[in-house]
Amino acid sequence: MPDSCWMRSSRRCPIIDQFGDRLPVSTFTPGPNSGCVPLNILGENAFDPAARQFFIADLNNLYRLQQHVVSGSISGDFGALFSLPGGPVGFAIGAEYRKEQSDYTPDPLQRAGALKDTGLVAPLRGGFDVKEVFGELRAPLLKDVPFARTLEVNAALRKSDYSTVGRTTAWQVNGVWAPVADVRFRGGYSQSVRAPNINELFAPQTGIIDFVSDPCDPSNIVFGTQFRVANCRAALTAAGLSAARIAAFQPANDLIATSAQSGFTGGNAGLSPETAKTWTVGVMIAPSFVPGLEISADWYNIRLTDAVNTPSLQAVANLCVDQPTLDNPFCANIGRSTTTGYINRFFVRPQNVAAFRTQGLDVVVNYRFDAGAAGLFNVRLVGNYLNRLDFVSTPGADRLNDLNNARYPAPEYSGVFDLTWTKGPFSLNYGLLYQSPLVRFSPQEVAANPTIAEPRFLSFRARWEHDVQASVAVNDRFSFYVGANNLTGKEADVASIAIPYGTIGRFYYAGARMSFGRSR
Repeated sequence: MPDSCWMRSSRRCPIIDQFGDRLPVSTFTPGPNSGCVPLNILGENAFDPAARQFFIADLNNLYRLQQHVVSGSISGDFGALFSLPGGPVGFAIGAEYRKEQSDYTPDPLQRAGALKDTGLVAPLRGGFDVKEVFGELRAPLLKDVPFARTLEVNAALRKSDYSTVGRTTAWQVNGVWAPVADVRFRGGYSQSVRAPNINELFAPQTGIIDFVSDPCDPSNIVFGTQFRVANCRAALTAAGLSAARIAAFQPANDLIATSAQSGFTGGNAGLSPETAKTWTVGVMIAPSFVPGLEISADWYNIRLTDAVNTPSLQAVANLCVDQPTLDNPFCANIGRSTTTGYINRFFVRPQNVAAFRTQGLDVVVNYRFDAGAAGLFNVRLVGNYLNRLDFVSTPGADRLNDLNNARYPAPEYSGVFDLTWTKGPFSLNYGLLYQSPLVRFSPQEVAANPTIAEPRFLSFRARWEHDVQASVAVNDRFSFYVGANNLTGKEADVASIAIPYGTIGRFYYAGARMSFGRSR
């Protein structure tokens, strides 16, 4: 029978932080009069109530968020001065000041590191302010002329000055051209910026435990990039291992190396803003000969640089040795024992990784029609074709293709079909969710081990989920609804708990909507 006392660290167990300091996580002293009662985890409700009382703690955490905003803007047009063939040029200018402050005080038990599952949790306090100016222009070039029912260009600019990351610039230009009333073409190019938030910047260093499968183990070394073998040899040499000990290096067979490792997580005050460049082109069709039908299609291309990402311990360990050299931000957060070479400390925190890039096609079809005595019908289809999804961990690193990868998930094809029927107070809705199959293993894993799984298990099956809902409006202020998600009770695929279907399975629900406002 396991002892529940370990959940509160039954001895004064140290954690080694990133600077090599030993930090106690508990002051509990075991003994016959300690109040510790062994916990039986086998069987349903088999534990002693006294063990439960010792094992579980009620936590009271205090969160406080403050935001102060002062803003002002002026909008209008230059119609009194001049106009274009399509009409007067519209404008908007303004300025804004924001100050944000966040305070988090964890429960005393967490601050003392008395809980095994959370480790040492420190208070969080941080804030920043930002000053911004912005402007927008709308220029209607042509209107209601042959081959130009509408032709206009829009532009916007926003300059920001953050107390944390300095100055940033966001801008956008886009245009719309409708050669006839039924067809509109649109396109745009923009630069967007996101500054790191308070938690990403100022989260305190907190002790955690996690498991890691050493990427330098002989069973894993073949699954990495072409740099992994040389980098692992260099990392183990730098840790002090001889050539003979490197040749015999097998952490997967060692009890200590495969146990949970102690480390830290926290913020990163050195983060930079994220920057995304996006271009889109699309068309919208609303044929006058089919009233109620609208079709739109947009191709998008997004490239995100300096993206803020908090990788897992496993990802940090893998990315450390999968770069062109060991001189990368991931290796700086992984430590190895100078006697065994095993990973024995880590620091997981947000990083500005090199780039994400994605492109694809969004399609929306909506058709609403009145069938007279049969009621009102609305048919809607939203689909996506994902053509590309790349991740580059650091500048110069290999491009990782995450298309169809179950890690995100990122299916190549996905869509939602929605059919709604309404007649008087009654409404019935049917929804279908679809996503194409996802791969279980990376191309590197399959290439290194072609027999890693039977062919039929190399991918997760496609998702076809059926949802229904019925509702009745008693009056304009009150209505009832009932429904079921995943009506056919589809379950997750083999060796998965949530792909392609969630862990709940079939889900029934019911409810009511009430409006307390004044009726119109």
